[in-house]
Amino acid sequence: MTAYEKIYEVAADNYGFITTKEAASLGIPKSEMSALAKRGRLVRHGYGVYRLATHFQPSEYDGYAEAVLRVGEGAAVWGESVLAMHDLALVNPPVVEVATKRRVRRRLPKWIKVSRLDPGEIESFQGIPCQRLAEAIRHCRGAVMAERLADGVRKAEANGELRLGEAKALLKEIEQ
Repeated sequence: MTAYEKIYEVAADNYGFITTKEAASLGIPKSEMSALAKRGRLVRHGYGVYRLATHFQPSEYDGYAEAVLRVGEGAAVWGESVLAMHDLALVNPPVVEVATKRRVRRRLPKWIKVSRLDPGEIESFQGIPCQRLAEAIRHCRGAVMAERLADGVRKAEANGELRLGEAKALLKEIEQ
């Protein structure tokens, strides 16, 4: 199996992205990643983050996956961005907010906002690490209209995205 085929196996399940750390675990050095980028097989998206140049299916979650990978290990989508990922509460933040405990020194594009916080309990939505939905809703109280948050809670409950009893508790908190 060629290096590109190994990379493809991992990247195909990760929105077309692969990190140099993941590639190293496959036995592919950084120099090979750079060579594949020079040949047009990969596109560099930031320090240690590459994407397949072709052979991946674009989706609405690509930006969230890229933001988390660019921020680094232990990062998770946070706050209003979690609501946007779930298509709840009619939010459309101008940036993707990502929380991490670590200090981030790398240069990031303006569309990624890093919050140096403990992301708390992290769940995975569409394979992307993010803040638990209930906590994201609580975090957005005051920033998002209460009616929109309540509608978002009802929609999330109907979609089965909230734990048993969480929707009722959240609705009570929102209405206070």
